[in-house]
Amino acid sequence: MKDRRKVRAGLAAAAAALCAVAAAPGTSLADGAAGARAYEARGTRISGSEGDAGAPSLAAGRTYVDSVGPGEKRYYGVTLDTKSAAYVSAVAAPRPGAEVTSYRDGVKVTLESPDGGICGTASPKIETSGVAYPLADYASRQIDSGPASCHQAGRYVVTVERQSGSPDPERWPVELRLMVEPPVKGGATGAAPEGSSSSPAPEAPDGTPLPRRGGRGFTDAPTLGTGVWKDEITPGETHYYRVPVDWGQRLAATAELSADGKDQSARLLDRALALHAYNPARGLAKRGTPAAQDGESPRTQVATSPVAYGNRYANTGSTVRAMSFSGGYFLAVTLNPPQVAPHLNSPVPVVLRVRVAGDARGGPTYDEDPVKAGFGLTAADRQAAKRHPDAAEGDRMGASGSGAADSKDALRVVGYAGIGTGTVLVLGLGVWTLTARRRASAGRRYGPPPAW
Repeated sequence: MKDRRKVRAGLAAAAAALCAVAAAPGTSLADGAAGARAYEARGTRISGSEGDAGAPSLAAGRTYVDSVGPGEKRYYGVTLDTKSAAYVSAVAAPRPGAEVTSYRDGVKVTLESPDGGICGTASPKIETSGVAYPLADYASRQIDSGPASCHQAGRYVVTVERQSGSPDPERWPVELRLMVEPPVKGGATGAAPEGSSSSPAPEAPDGTPLPRRGGRGFTDAPTLGTGVWKDEITPGETHYYRVPVDWGQRLAATAELSADGKDQSARLLDRALALHAYNPARGLAKRGTPAAQDGESPRTQVATSPVAYGNRYANTGSTVRAMSFSGGYFLAVTLNPPQVAPHLNSPVPVVLRVRVAGDARGGPTYDEDPVKAGFGLTAADRQAAKRHPDAAEGDRMGASGSGAADSKDALRVVGYAGIGTGTVLVLGLGVWTLTARRRASAGRRYGPPPAW
């Protein structure tokens, strides 16, 4: 009887596991972004106040994590001098699959002077209904432009306000960062060559894609240079990559569904991909635009203006303004969930073609080392930017040589879980049951049963 109870208990456990697999995320088109990795907010925990009084301070060069609910406004303080440009960024990250409405859901970040003057503001919003992805941009203070009250030293106020147009009740994680750019004492501070912002996008590189697993946020984005790279992304996820761009250079990138991805026409998947480029201070530099022709695989591309210090004085609202310092720029690739791209319901390969175009040239001379403040490029950055696409396996995998391959295998298993895992469990259940019964029978005939 004891052996039979064990058999029945094992059967019940296996059946429960089978039912769990049948109901697991990723097995139904209706599951939305189930299984997608959320943005990983990293930094020191902080709690913004409900007003100016008692607002916690943000220190330059550090990253902080808070959250904001629908219609909520959070206050923070930053202390600035009279000679440095400053950038306060906010990354708001709704959960993948959250119900959002285009151009109504978003956040607004504002930087106010000690006298209450508006020094800078930004309002990143969801661009496609039903696609919840991280929103990032900054409010800035420039020394040589803007209201006079924003040129003084003192304590400035930063506000982050959740603008909600959907019924999503969840709080959004918010990643905050203050970056203070050292003042310049000379050098090339003019704008980029005239007409460079409207020149054709650099040609995308060709070649065999090499594996590169994207980061879950700005802080863990792997560094890559010119080349063709391949990642595997779950619908609803956004992957991040860091690309070193020097003075005088421009960044161009194309994200596309690879040939061995979903066998669907571009007509069905023309809204499958989104691509955004951000500058080193996490300011939005350029939105991607669809680039596929009839009969081609879905793809979207982005091309920035060349980096020049004087770009910060371009017309308000111009994307050229974001291309005003050298450093590590970011590419964010979003694979839209099934409610937008119905035929994407499991991880798929995405190819990222990256080109850093133009020769590096001299930039401004800073009073202090800009790298310590998060701007400019290190020797390692420049080496990574020049690395040939056919780099050694360990180099192109990033921090873990086997990480991308392991992730790919794991994601493929998840993709086939709806059918493959259930089948394996059914077969395994039959073998296990037969073995258990034989063991029980053997125990009754020849002595005590073996240990379970």
